[in-house]
Amino acid sequence: MNRKNINSKKINSKKWIKISTATTLLGFFLLMLTNYIVDPFNIFQSKILKHDFQINQRYIKIEYLEKNKEKYNGYMIGSSRIGTTNPQVIEQYIPNAKIYNMTLNGANLYSNLMHIRYMIKAKYPIKTLYMQLDGINMSYYGSDESNYLGRMHPYVKDESLALFYFDYLSGFFPLNIKKKIAQNLNYTFDVTYDLQTGIWANPVAEEKIEKNCEEYVKNQKSFHRHNRPILKYTTQKETIHALKEIVALCKANNIKLYTFMVPHNKILMDTFVMKDYLAYLKDIANITDFYDFSGYNSITTNNCNYYERSHYRPFIGKLIAARIFNDKTVNVPNDFGQLVTKENITEHLQMLKENIINYKKGTENEKNTIQTE
Repeated sequence: MNRKNINSKKINSKKWIKISTATTLLGFFLLMLTNYIVDPFNIFQSKILKHDFQINQRYIKIEYLEKNKEKYNGYMIGSSRIGTTNPQVIEQYIPNAKIYNMTLNGANLYSNLMHIRYMIKAKYPIKTLYMQLDGINMSYYGSDESNYLGRMHPYVKDESLALFYFDYLSGFFPLNIKKKIAQNLNYTFDVTYDLQTGIWANPVAEEKIEKNCEEYVKNQKSFHRHNRPILKYTTQKETIHALKEIVALCKANNIKLYTFMVPHNKILMDTFVMKDYLAYLKDIANITDFYDFSGYNSITTNNCNYYERSHYRPFIGKLIAARIFNDKTVNVPNDFGQLVTKENITEHLQMLKENIINYKKGTENEKNTIQTE
Protein backbone atom coordinates (compact mmCIF):
# COMPACT_ATOMS: atom_id res chain seq x y z
CA MET A 1 0.00 0.00 0.00
CA ASN A 2 1.53 3.35 -1.00
CA ARG A 3 1.91 6.38 1.24
CA LYS A 4 -0.81 8.28 -0.66
CA ASN A 5 -3.45 5.65 0.14
CA ILE A 6 -2.37 5.51 3.80
CA ASN A 7 -2.63 9.27 4.15
CA SER A 8 -6.03 9.23 2.43
CA LYS A 9 -7.35 6.64 4.89
CA LYS A 10 -6.04 8.67 7.83
CA ILE A 11 -7.79 11.77 6.50
CA ASN A 12 -11.06 9.85 5.99
CA SER A 13 -10.78 8.37 9.50
CA LYS A 14 -10.26 11.77 11.10
CA LYS A 15 -13.12 13.19 9.06
CA TRP A 16 -15.40 10.36 10.17
CA ILE A 17 -14.43 10.90 13.84
CA LYS A 18 -15.16 14.63 13.53
CA ILE A 19 -18.52 14.01 11.88
CA SER A 20 -19.44 11.38 14.48
CA THR A 21 -18.40 13.65 17.35
CA ALA A 22 -20.29 16.61 15.88
CA THR A 23 -23.40 14.46 15.30
CA THR A 24 -23.25 13.10 18.85
CA LEU A 25 -22.85 16.57 20.34
CA LEU A 26 -25.66 17.92 18.18
CA GLY A 27 -27.93 15.06 19.22
CA PHE A 28 -27.08 15.63 22.89
CA PHE A 29 -27.73 19.36 22.51
CA LEU A 30 -31.11 18.70 20.83
CA LEU A 31 -32.02 16.24 23.62
CA MET A 32 -31.26 18.84 26.31
CA LEU A 33 -33.07 21.55 24.36
CA THR A 34 -36.15 19.33 23.98
CA ASN A 35 -36.15 18.47 27.72
CA TYR A 36 -35.91 22.16 28.56
CA ILE A 37 -38.61 23.30 26.13
CA VAL A 38 -41.11 20.51 26.81
CA ASP A 39 -40.10 20.26 30.49
CA PRO A 40 -42.00 16.97 31.07
CA PHE A 41 -41.68 17.09 34.88
CA ASN A 42 -41.98 20.90 35.26
CA ILE A 43 -38.46 21.18 36.68
CA PHE A 44 -37.28 24.19 34.68
CA GLN A 45 -40.70 25.91 34.56
CA SER A 46 -39.96 27.08 31.04
CA LYS A 47 -43.74 27.32 30.39
CA ILE A 48 -43.22 27.18 26.62
CA LEU A 49 -45.85 24.45 26.85
CA LYS A 50 -47.92 26.11 29.52
CA HIS A 51 -50.10 23.16 30.57
CA ASP A 52 -48.49 20.55 32.82
CA PHE A 53 -48.88 16.84 32.24
CA GLN A 54 -46.89 15.59 35.25
CA ILE A 55 -45.01 17.53 37.89
CA ASN A 56 -42.27 16.50 40.27
CA GLN A 57 -44.03 17.69 43.41
CA ARG A 58 -41.03 17.00 45.65
CA TYR A 59 -38.95 19.47 43.68
CA ILE A 60 -41.43 22.17 42.74
CA LYS A 61 -43.01 22.46 46.20
CA ILE A 62 -39.66 22.96 47.94
CA GLU A 63 -38.74 25.52 45.27
CA TYR A 64 -41.98 27.36 46.01
CA LEU A 65 -41.65 27.11 49.79
CA GLU A 66 -38.06 28.36 49.80
CA LYS A 67 -39.47 31.69 48.64
CA ASN A 68 -42.71 31.53 50.62
CA LYS A 69 -42.10 29.54 53.81
CA GLU A 70 -42.90 32.53 56.04
CA LYS A 71 -46.48 32.46 54.73
CA TYR A 72 -47.18 29.12 56.42
CA ASN A 73 -46.98 27.78 59.97
CA GLY A 74 -48.31 24.29 59.39
CA TYR A 75 -48.21 21.45 56.90
CA MET A 76 -50.40 18.61 55.77
CA ILE A 77 -48.10 15.80 54.68
CA GLY A 78 -48.63 12.41 53.09
CA SER A 79 -49.19 10.68 49.76
CA SER A 80 -51.41 11.91 46.95
CA ARG A 81 -54.43 10.70 48.92
CA ILE A 82 -54.26 13.73 51.20
CA GLY A 83 -53.90 16.02 48.20
CA THR A 84 -57.61 16.62 47.60
CA THR A 85 -58.11 18.29 51.00
CA ASN A 86 -57.97 22.08 50.98
CA PRO A 87 -55.85 23.51 53.83
CA GLN A 88 -58.78 25.75 54.81
CA VAL A 89 -60.53 22.60 56.04
CA ILE A 90 -57.83 22.27 58.72
CA GLU A 91 -57.22 25.97 59.31
CA GLN A 92 -60.77 26.51 60.56
CA TYR A 93 -60.03 24.33 63.59
CA ILE A 94 -56.65 25.81 64.57
CA PRO A 95 -56.42 29.48 65.65
CA ASN A 96 -54.13 31.60 63.45
CA ALA A 97 -53.18 28.59 61.36
CA LYS A 98 -51.89 28.96 57.81
CA ILE A 99 -51.51 25.46 56.41
CA TYR A 100 -49.81 24.20 53.25
CA ASN A 101 -50.72 20.85 51.69
CA MET A 102 -47.42 19.02 51.20
CA THR A 103 -49.02 16.09 49.39
CA LEU A 104 -46.39 14.11 47.48
CA ASN A 105 -47.25 11.39 45.00
CA GLY A 106 -46.21 7.96 46.29
CA ALA A 107 -44.97 9.37 49.60
CA ASN A 108 -44.14 7.01 52.45
CA LEU A 109 -42.67 7.52 55.91
CA TYR A 110 -39.19 7.91 54.45
CA SER A 111 -40.36 10.80 52.29
CA ASN A 112 -42.27 12.35 55.21
CA LEU A 113 -39.26 12.08 57.51
CA MET A 114 -36.81 13.54 54.99
CA HIS A 115 -39.00 16.58 54.34
CA ILE A 116 -39.79 17.17 58.01
CA ARG A 117 -36.07 16.99 58.84
CA TYR A 118 -35.26 19.46 56.10
CA MET A 119 -38.00 21.95 56.94
CA ILE A 120 -36.93 22.03 60.60
CA LYS A 121 -33.25 22.37 59.64
CA ALA A 122 -34.10 25.16 57.18
CA LYS A 123 -36.06 26.92 59.93
CA TYR A 124 -39.52 26.69 58.42
CA PRO A 125 -41.88 28.17 61.07
CA ILE A 126 -43.86 25.00 61.82
CA LYS A 127 -46.44 24.86 64.59
CA THR A 128 -48.75 22.17 63.19
CA LEU A 129 -48.18 18.92 61.33
CA TYR A 130 -51.22 17.05 59.97
CA MET A 131 -49.83 13.72 58.84
CA GLN A 132 -51.54 11.01 56.84
CA LEU A 133 -50.37 7.43 57.26
CA ASP A 134 -50.92 4.91 54.50
CA GLY A 135 -51.57 1.18 54.65
CA ILE A 136 -49.48 0.61 51.53
CA ASN A 137 -46.46 1.97 53.42
CA MET A 138 -46.24 -1.23 55.42
CA SER A 139 -44.72 -2.84 52.32
CA TYR A 140 -42.81 0.09 50.84
CA TYR A 141 -40.17 2.37 52.37
CA GLY A 142 -37.56 4.55 50.70
CA SER A 143 -37.37 6.16 47.27
CA ASP A 144 -36.72 5.05 43.72
CA GLU A 145 -34.06 7.31 42.22
CA SER A 146 -34.83 5.96 38.74
CA ASN A 147 -38.28 7.57 39.03
CA TYR A 148 -37.74 11.11 37.77
CA LEU A 149 -41.29 12.04 38.77
CA GLY A 150 -40.53 11.33 42.43
CA ARG A 151 -36.95 12.50 42.97
CA MET A 152 -36.49 14.72 46.01
CA HIS A 153 -35.24 18.26 45.77
CA PRO A 154 -31.44 18.23 46.20
CA TYR A 155 -31.79 20.62 49.16
CA VAL A 156 -33.69 17.92 51.04
CA LYS A 157 -30.97 15.33 50.40
CA ASP A 158 -28.07 17.81 50.63
CA GLU A 159 -26.99 17.08 47.06
CA SER A 160 -25.84 19.14 44.07
CA LEU A 161 -28.51 21.29 42.43
CA ALA A 162 -26.42 21.51 39.23
CA LEU A 163 -26.21 17.72 38.90
CA PHE A 164 -29.94 17.48 39.56
CA TYR A 165 -30.68 19.84 36.66
CA PHE A 166 -28.21 18.02 34.40
CA ASP A 167 -29.97 14.70 35.04
CA TYR A 168 -33.29 16.18 33.91
CA LEU A 169 -31.70 17.89 30.89
CA SER A 170 -29.84 14.80 29.71
CA GLY A 171 -32.44 12.13 30.50
CA PHE A 172 -34.37 10.28 27.80
CA PHE A 173 -38.13 10.67 28.37
CA PRO A 174 -39.89 9.98 25.03
CA LEU A 175 -43.21 8.85 26.52
CA ASN A 176 -43.46 11.75 28.99
CA ILE A 177 -42.56 14.26 26.28
CA LYS A 178 -45.04 12.78 23.82
CA LYS A 179 -47.87 12.85 26.37
CA LYS A 180 -47.20 16.42 27.46
CA ILE A 181 -47.15 17.67 23.86
CA ALA A 182 -50.34 15.73 23.08
CA GLN A 183 -52.08 17.08 26.17
CA ASN A 184 -51.18 20.67 25.27
CA LEU A 185 -52.38 20.18 21.70
CA ASN A 186 -55.64 18.53 22.72
CA TYR A 187 -56.30 20.74 25.77
CA THR A 188 -57.45 17.81 27.91
CA PHE A 189 -56.73 18.44 31.56
CA ASP A 190 -58.52 16.24 34.06
CA VAL A 191 -56.17 16.87 37.00
CA THR A 192 -55.21 20.40 38.05
CA TYR A 193 -52.60 21.59 40.56
CA ASP A 194 -52.59 24.65 42.80
CA LEU A 195 -49.08 25.47 43.97
CA GLN A 196 -50.24 28.16 46.42
CA THR A 197 -52.29 25.69 48.47
CA GLY A 198 -50.47 22.51 47.44
CA ILE A 199 -53.65 20.65 46.53
CA TRP A 200 -54.63 18.80 43.36
CA ALA A 201 -58.15 18.47 41.98
CA ASN A 202 -60.05 16.47 39.40
CA PRO A 203 -63.00 18.67 38.40
CA VAL A 204 -63.86 16.47 35.41
CA ALA A 205 -64.33 13.36 37.56
CA GLU A 206 -66.09 15.40 40.25
CA GLU A 207 -68.65 16.63 37.76
CA LYS A 208 -69.23 13.13 36.36
CA ILE A 209 -69.77 11.66 39.84
CA GLU A 210 -72.18 14.42 40.81
CA LYS A 211 -74.09 13.95 37.58
CA ASN A 212 -74.34 10.16 37.62
CA CYS A 213 -72.29 8.24 40.17
CA GLU A 214 -73.59 4.84 39.10
CA GLU A 215 -72.48 5.42 35.52
CA TYR A 216 -69.11 6.79 36.65
CA VAL A 217 -68.39 3.77 38.86
CA LYS A 218 -69.46 1.43 36.08
CA ASN A 219 -66.90 2.95 33.70
CA GLN A 220 -64.02 3.30 36.20
CA LYS A 221 -61.93 0.15 35.65
CA SER A 222 -60.10 0.24 38.98
CA PHE A 223 -63.38 -0.39 40.83
CA HIS A 224 -63.78 -3.72 39.07
CA ARG A 225 -60.49 -5.38 39.87
CA HIS A 226 -60.57 -8.63 41.78
CA ASN A 227 -57.72 -8.26 44.22
CA ARG A 228 -56.24 -10.72 46.65
CA PRO A 229 -54.24 -10.00 49.83
CA ILE A 230 -50.60 -9.70 48.78
CA LEU A 231 -49.25 -6.65 50.66
CA LYS A 232 -47.26 -7.72 53.72
CA TYR A 233 -45.61 -5.81 56.54
CA THR A 234 -42.04 -5.87 55.24
CA THR A 235 -40.90 -2.43 56.44
CA GLN A 236 -41.32 -2.85 60.19
CA LYS A 237 -37.78 -1.82 61.22
CA GLU A 238 -37.72 1.26 58.95
CA THR A 239 -41.31 2.25 59.73
CA ILE A 240 -40.85 2.16 63.49
CA HIS A 241 -37.59 4.11 63.29
CA ALA A 242 -39.01 6.80 60.97
CA LEU A 243 -42.23 7.29 62.95
CA LYS A 244 -40.35 7.48 66.25
CA GLU A 245 -38.05 10.13 64.81
CA ILE A 246 -40.95 12.18 63.43
CA VAL A 247 -42.68 12.11 66.83
CA ALA A 248 -39.41 13.05 68.57
CA LEU A 249 -38.75 15.92 66.14
CA CYS A 250 -42.24 17.30 66.73
CA LYS A 251 -41.82 17.16 70.52
CA ALA A 252 -38.36 18.74 70.39
CA ASN A 253 -39.57 21.60 68.20
CA ASN A 254 -42.97 22.22 69.83
CA ILE A 255 -44.91 21.05 66.79
CA LYS A 256 -48.45 19.78 67.34
CA LEU A 257 -48.75 16.47 65.49
CA TYR A 258 -52.08 15.12 64.22
CA THR A 259 -51.88 11.64 62.72
CA PHE A 260 -54.46 9.54 60.90
CA MET A 261 -54.69 6.35 58.84
CA VAL A 262 -56.18 6.98 55.43
CA PRO A 263 -59.64 5.54 54.57
CA HIS A 264 -58.63 3.09 51.85
CA ASN A 265 -61.28 2.17 49.34
CA LYS A 266 -62.52 -1.40 49.83
CA ILE A 267 -60.76 -2.54 46.63
CA LEU A 268 -57.42 -1.38 48.03
CA MET A 269 -58.18 -2.80 51.48
CA ASP A 270 -58.56 -6.20 49.81
CA THR A 271 -54.85 -6.17 48.94
CA PHE A 272 -53.67 -6.11 52.59
CA VAL A 273 -52.71 -9.31 54.41
CA MET A 274 -54.91 -8.92 57.49
CA LYS A 275 -52.50 -10.09 60.23
CA ASP A 276 -49.74 -7.92 58.79
CA TYR A 277 -51.98 -4.88 58.57
CA LEU A 278 -53.11 -5.31 62.18
CA ALA A 279 -49.48 -5.66 63.29
CA TYR A 280 -48.68 -2.44 61.41
CA LEU A 281 -51.45 -0.55 63.20
CA LYS A 282 -50.29 -1.92 66.56
CA ASP A 283 -46.77 -0.62 65.98
CA ILE A 284 -48.12 2.82 65.11
CA ALA A 285 -50.27 2.95 68.27
CA ASN A 286 -47.27 2.08 70.42
CA ILE A 287 -45.46 5.13 69.06
CA THR A 288 -48.22 7.74 68.73
CA ASP A 289 -51.98 8.19 69.03
CA PHE A 290 -53.75 8.27 65.68
CA TYR A 291 -57.19 8.27 64.13
CA ASP A 292 -58.00 5.17 62.13
CA PHE A 293 -60.38 5.65 59.19
CA SER A 294 -59.48 2.36 57.53
CA GLY A 295 -61.37 -0.92 57.36
CA TYR A 296 -64.70 -1.62 55.71
CA ASN A 297 -67.11 1.13 56.75
CA SER A 298 -69.91 3.21 55.24
CA ILE A 299 -67.36 5.49 53.54
CA THR A 300 -64.79 3.01 52.26
CA THR A 301 -67.35 0.58 50.83
CA ASN A 302 -69.09 3.26 48.77
CA ASN A 303 -67.23 3.81 45.50
CA CYS A 304 -69.05 7.12 44.99
CA ASN A 305 -66.70 8.58 47.60
CA TYR A 306 -63.64 7.96 45.41
CA TYR A 307 -62.28 9.02 42.02
CA GLU A 308 -60.84 5.51 41.63
CA ARG A 309 -59.75 2.85 44.08
CA SER A 310 -56.88 5.00 45.37
CA HIS A 311 -58.05 8.60 45.95
CA TYR A 312 -60.97 9.88 47.98
CA ARG A 313 -62.93 12.98 47.04
CA PRO A 314 -62.52 16.39 48.78
CA PHE A 315 -65.58 16.08 51.03
CA ILE A 316 -64.10 12.95 52.63
CA GLY A 317 -61.18 15.08 53.79
CA LYS A 318 -63.72 17.34 55.51
CA LEU A 319 -65.24 14.36 57.33
CA ILE A 320 -61.78 13.21 58.44
CA ALA A 321 -60.95 16.65 59.85
CA ALA A 322 -64.36 16.95 61.53
CA ARG A 323 -63.77 13.66 63.37
CA ILE A 324 -60.21 14.55 64.40
CA PHE A 325 -61.22 18.01 65.67
CA ASN A 326 -64.52 16.79 67.15
CA ASP A 327 -66.72 19.07 65.05
CA LYS A 328 -70.29 18.10 66.01
CA THR A 329 -71.77 20.38 63.34
CA VAL A 330 -70.58 17.99 60.62
CA ASN A 331 -72.53 14.77 60.10
CA VAL A 332 -69.74 12.18 60.28
CA PRO A 333 -70.89 8.53 60.07
CA ASN A 334 -70.58 6.74 63.40
CA ASP A 335 -68.43 3.98 61.91
CA PHE A 336 -65.95 6.41 60.34
CA GLY A 337 -62.86 7.20 62.39
CA GLN A 338 -61.67 5.92 65.75
CA LEU A 339 -59.04 7.45 68.04
CA VAL A 340 -56.46 4.72 68.65
CA THR A 341 -54.03 4.79 71.57
CA LYS A 342 -51.73 2.40 73.44
CA GLU A 343 -54.54 1.85 75.91
CA ASN A 344 -57.25 0.82 73.42
CA ILE A 345 -55.20 -0.73 70.60
CA THR A 346 -55.99 -4.34 71.57
CA GLU A 347 -59.73 -3.65 71.64
CA HIS A 348 -59.52 -1.69 68.38
CA LEU A 349 -57.64 -4.44 66.55
CA GLN A 350 -60.16 -7.05 67.68
CA MET A 351 -63.00 -4.87 66.41
CA LEU A 352 -61.20 -4.24 63.12
CA LYS A 353 -60.43 -7.94 62.69
CA GLU A 354 -64.10 -8.80 63.15
CA ASN A 355 -65.03 -6.02 60.74
CA ILE A 356 -62.71 -7.43 58.05
CA ILE A 357 -63.85 -11.04 58.56
CA ASN A 358 -67.54 -10.12 58.51
CA TYR A 359 -67.13 -8.02 55.37
CA LYS A 360 -65.29 -10.82 53.55
CA LYS A 361 -67.99 -13.31 54.58
CA GLY A 362 -70.69 -10.93 53.39
CA THR A 363 -69.10 -10.39 49.98
CA GLU A 364 -68.53 -14.13 49.57
CA ASN A 365 -72.18 -14.86 50.40
CA GLU A 366 -73.23 -12.16 47.94
CA LYS A 367 -71.15 -13.77 45.18
CA ASN A 368 -72.62 -17.19 45.92
CA THR A 369 -76.16 -15.76 45.83
CA ILE A 370 -75.54 -14.11 42.46
CA GLN A 371 -74.08 -17.33 41.03
CA THR A 372 -77.11 -19.43 42.07
CA GLU A 373 -79.69 -16.99 40.77
